Amino acid sequence: MKKLTYLIAILFVCFTSGFAFSAEQKSAYEIDYAKFTYNQILTDFMYDIEPKLIKFYDTLELSDKDKVWALEGIALGLASNNVFKNLLTDIEEVDPDATSVFTQLPKDEFSNLHLLAEHFQIKKDYKQKYGVELTKEEGEKSLRLYRALFGKDYK
Repeated sequence: MKKLTYLIAILFVCFTSGFAFSAEQKSAYEIDYAKFTYNQILTDFMYDIEPKLIKFYDTLELSDKDKVWALEGIALGLASNNVFKNLLTDIEEVDPDATSVFTQLPKDEFSNLHLLAEHFQIKKDYKQKYGVELTKEEGEKSLRLYRALFGKDYK
């Protein structure tokens, strides 16, 4: 009986380790996306979409170096949402009015920075008008409502 239990345990370990090995994700360029995304969902996404992106990059005749640069850039871009959130919080703490300089950048290339500047301007206008702070949720709703009502971004 002990031998049977031991044999079953060995088979179980072999099976599960073999399954884990087969489920391990590989990059064609040996990129460890987890180092770029810091998020398992984004990491899985990058491994899943990489073959399609490589096929697309082949049509553009990119070098392997450029393909790796592009793939890593996409992974970093996906992870930047968390960085952007931290940036927003830090700027709000020290000087939200400083973001008005972002409106001088080309809006089509820097739309997120324009929205950030508009968000802080709305909060400032709200506080001046009503004497209380506008919460983050209220600010986002205000931006959406303004766009819905006027069909354009807040100026």
